[in-house]
Amino acid sequence: MTTANVSQTFEMSELASFSDEELIGLLKESWAYSASQAFDVIGSLKEIPAKLGGSFFVLEDLHSINDGSALLYPLKGTDVKQTVFVGKFNKRELDKDSLDGTWVKARVELEPEDQRAKHNNPFFLKAVQGGVQVLSGVPGDALDTQIVIDGVHQIEQWVVEVYRQKHIDSIAKESESLRVQLEQQRGEIAEQIESAQVGFEQLKSQEGERLAQLLEEMQALNGKVNEQSEALQDLEIKIDVTRRQHLEETREFEHHKKIMEHQLYTLKQFIEKKSKMLLELDLIGQDEVDGLLGRELQTIGPPGHDYNDIFGGDAVKAVGYIQAFMYNKGIVYHRKVLEDFFALLTTHDLIILAGDSGSGKTNLVKSFADAIGGKAVIVPVKPNWTSAEDLLGYYNPIEHKYLSTPFLDALFEASRNPDTPYFICLDEMNLARVEYYLADFLSLLEERKKNELPEIPLYSATEANHLVSEVRNFIALIDEARSKLAKQDLVNFLDLLRDEELNVKLHELCGFREGDSLLKYHASLRRMLSNYANVPSSIRLPVNVRIIGTINVDETTHYLSPKVLDRAHIIRFGSPLLMDWDQVKSELKSFDLDIELPVTITAAAIGEREGYPVFDHSDSLVQTLIHIVREFLDPLGIEFGLRTVRQARHYSAALQRLGASEQLVLNNVVLHKILPKLMFDGEKLTDGNVARKDRLIALRDYLNNYLKGLDSNETAFFCVDELDRVIRNAQSNDWVVNYWSR
Repeated sequence: MTTANVSQTFEMSELASFSDEELIGLLKESWAYSASQAFDVIGSLKEIPAKLGGSFFVLEDLHSINDGSALLYPLKGTDVKQTVFVGKFNKRELDKDSLDGTWVKARVELEPEDQRAKHNNPFFLKAVQGGVQVLSGVPGDALDTQIVIDGVHQIEQWVVEVYRQKHIDSIAKESESLRVQLEQQRGEIAEQIESAQVGFEQLKSQEGERLAQLLEEMQALNGKVNEQSEALQDLEIKIDVTRRQHLEETREFEHHKKIMEHQLYTLKQFIEKKSKMLLELDLIGQDEVDGLLGRELQTIGPPGHDYNDIFGGDAVKAVGYIQAFMYNKGIVYHRKVLEDFFALLTTHDLIILAGDSGSGKTNLVKSFADAIGGKAVIVPVKPNWTSAEDLLGYYNPIEHKYLSTPFLDALFEASRNPDTPYFICLDEMNLARVEYYLADFLSLLEERKKNELPEIPLYSATEANHLVSEVRNFIALIDEARSKLAKQDLVNFLDLLRDEELNVKLHELCGFREGDSLLKYHASLRRMLSNYANVPSSIRLPVNVRIIGTINVDETTHYLSPKVLDRAHIIRFGSPLLMDWDQVKSELKSFDLDIELPVTITAAAIGEREGYPVFDHSDSLVQTLIHIVREFLDPLGIEFGLRTVRQARHYSAALQRLGASEQLVLNNVVLHKILPKLMFDGEKLTDGNVARKDRLIALRDYLNNYLKGLDSNETAFFCVDELDRVIRNAQSNDWVVNYWSR
């Protein structure tokens, strides 16, 4: 082995203030690379199994590209892994079952700062994507190679290919010689076969009966093979017929699609024609016409950096920018809080932000919406809310009018802006009992049918049908009056009112009594029609809407019921004054962008509404949650059902897309779904005559042991710390356990 090439070594403390460019310069100098030289190294691939399945690769046994000398990271007194991270590698590119031990040349750069800190190595390198080239070992006298590792000359694979092309003639001659030898061997084998056949004939004459039996068995086997061949042919025929039927159905579908598109176009033309008539009669406004025709609102927001074009759809980078965007405006949140919130937004579940007044709950909703080019609608909850009518409004049959609410208005606005994310925040939602006014809506949030959004009924469709019939009759009577008096040129309602003869005829046709006014009837009809146009009898929950609640827990508010806790994710906030501001500042990433502009993320990019994952008993998170339920939660009298487990799996997939570990997922699931349910008498005994307080302490110890590898930088809140707080409060309160107490 060639002597290691390290000219100088450094203490970790010496490197704390060095920039990435300075670190690269020190490393190149230590490894005898020139400053302008491309940073390539040679190493041996090593496959490492991943915790979540699959594998990734690293380079070990590093060598210099200049003279093949061994390379070591120039650090003192530390146990540093002498490897370079490679990541995924396509084995099929080399047509090999295993890449272990394969020598490669790799273009390298520094790993992200968090990974270098994790490996305790400021110089820790990774291979540039697409910068790995396979090397081949050749004899020492084959080519004039300069890179020698363990006595073997290493050279890039493409050079070997060029060398092979130069010697293709000699290879062809050797191939021809081998072919002649093969023909000779075939002749010898043919002679052996012929000799064997003679022996077979001799054996046949000696054991005729036995061979006859074998022939019968062979014939029977051939018969079965023929039957299977016929069955296979029949199957192929059926597949062909099915394929043709599919093609025919596809053509028929396309035909019906074109017919439907034409019918929709015709219907739209009809609606536009009728809408024009209603506009002329002043029975409807242009806004209502736009709503009937499904025209989207053209909202003009601030320009921003496109999520896909600028950030490549990378949620991790986008969250880093969102944190920097907020910090620039004086809004401070831990990165892990923002990642947690973003992951929950992708689930379409109810999110509840809990904390004292001024802890930043409502501000998170507003500032996050601003940071992604979305819109936040804050709906204050009143203490007197007792039913769904307080949330969604109600229909007044006397006035023939639907009395809407800010919450419902926000849903309608969101439906007309499907690309814009809408965060509808029920502020101080536990001032009233949540299960009273939100119960029906919670059930709607659980509906996860494919390609079908939950429908919110508002009032009976019969009322709308009566109104449409009355408007149609009124228009028919106007047409009849204009026809009888030959005044078809009068189309504007004011012109109809000014024409005394036509006005009298309309009073007669409409059956108005003395004192009735056409103007008054028209105004009433316009109000009803405007209400119908603005508030249909039902609305689909817009896919771009996320429902978020904020709560304070004190003597003026209500606790959340188990039904609400089962269906929601709880994020608890502490006082901003207790935040580690220096840590937040160290998390900030720099961007070569105008930090004043948001990152524009469409509603679809945040996450489509999809069904919850199935209950998979083999999933590691599911197994852990089952263990926690059996050993701790059930004895404590805390419900934790299948719905909650499936929600946890859904959330797990979302958070892991942001780079979270399995331990961080479990930590957050405990914070969101388990700790908020801790309300019981700790002195009460369980079935095994074990006090509930002892079960709670055992749960704390289990989680502390299970999550012991969780880095403090991986989470803003550690569930074991929260459990310790709950236990301390319970000890000072006669073991009355209450997660929400202070």
